[in-house]
Amino acid sequence: MSSRALILLFFLFPGVADVAGVADAAGVADVAPMPRRPYVQNVTPTALSLLWETARTETVTAGLRSLSSSAAWKQASGPARHHEVRFEGLVPSSSYEYTVSSAAGTFRAVVRTAPEGDQPFTFLVYGDTRNGHGVHRTLAQVMAFDDADFVIHTGDFVSDGLRNDKWNQFLEYSWPLMKRLPLYPTLGNHENAFESGAENYRQIFSVPENSPYPEMVYAFTWGNSRFFVIDSNKPFIGAPQTAWLRTQLRETALDPRIRHLFVSVHHSPYTSGPHGPNQELLDSGLVDDMRRYGVDMTFSAHDHLYERGLVEGLTYIITAGGGAPIYYVKENHPTSLVTEPVHHYCRVHVDGDRVELSVWRMDGSLLDEVQLIKKGSSRHSAPGIEVVNALPRPARRAPEPRDPSPGPARPGPGAAERRSPVSLYFGLVVIFIGLAGCLFLLFFRRRRRRPTT
Repeated sequence: MSSRALILLFFLFPGVADVAGVADAAGVADVAPMPRRPYVQNVTPTALSLLWETARTETVTAGLRSLSSSAAWKQASGPARHHEVRFEGLVPSSSYEYTVSSAAGTFRAVVRTAPEGDQPFTFLVYGDTRNGHGVHRTLAQVMAFDDADFVIHTGDFVSDGLRNDKWNQFLEYSWPLMKRLPLYPTLGNHENAFESGAENYRQIFSVPENSPYPEMVYAFTWGNSRFFVIDSNKPFIGAPQTAWLRTQLRETALDPRIRHLFVSVHHSPYTSGPHGPNQELLDSGLVDDMRRYGVDMTFSAHDHLYERGLVEGLTYIITAGGGAPIYYVKENHPTSLVTEPVHHYCRVHVDGDRVELSVWRMDGSLLDEVQLIKKGSSRHSAPGIEVVNALPRPARRAPEPRDPSPGPARPGPGAAERRSPVSLYFGLVVIFIGLAGCLFLLFFRRRRRRPTT
């Protein structure tokens, strides 16, 4: 099946396309499907992990083979229902095909290891999917067509972190992305469930355990950039994660290989939304440390909208348009440059000293675009960040109706009228359906008018 035909299937009949994909991957019918199909996690230049869940306790074989050499690996997992295997000794910036064989069939996908040094890379950011399943499903399918390297989720994956069926729904709708791209999670308040839901969260995700709160607070490196994920459900003032992040920022500043720093935290230090800023994060002094050590961007969620702002050199992004009901903008915050209550996702491209952010609505139109350039090559002193080529500040749009269904969004004033390839394919689909309908009507009428003998 051609890639164009697959795109048409995804947007015409999402359910049919998913069934076709599973049939191609599994090739087995009348078998209980996996509650959680295989997905990739914790990718480094030389290693990656695969996770999945089977419908019953069984031993499953996972294989990995290089697409550029004869190297191959196999591992058995189980007997168990929850499975995790890790392959090591891989080559940076290289493609590998993995296979997972179980009673439900054999699943295959291609994953790429992380780069080293200054090689350009791209990552996607979105959040607050919660129970907006229609929007989440569509966004994940759209993002899956992007040639990105990994995904950051800014939190509130599900509406109730204590319920496994909610997590399984999240993984099902995210699978077009997660089967080949590692997703780095940020703990939100909904899946946290007063810390009772954190165990489900830790079972589903596998990320570096390099902090006082393993997997819930962590850091990872991708190319020339260092990423820090912190937990805003826990205290900041005088807390272990605050001391940990300060140490991480200080040590990273001495590493000449790292050019860019990014922080993900569910509750934003600044916002125009109804929840207001994370005051404890501000009072802890961590935001001042982020400025001091040259953090390029912070990514957050919680207020269900998109916002980009600038406060004393620190760019903050709120990306919480992954499916949860959209919020109204409560206040015109003086630090906000672009704010729009709409379902969306972010795309970030890192190339040398340059960071390029573009934000896309569900209909494929461009919401926001900006480039940041690190001034000065030395990270031993606090580097400056220059904002260039930003779109003009648009007027605030009226919010979408409080309806989680994935209705199309109209382009807002001031946004560039660029369209993603997905919207072009959608237009072709509409034309194709119209022509097919006309041909069917002509054929049907011709058969009815055939004279009888």
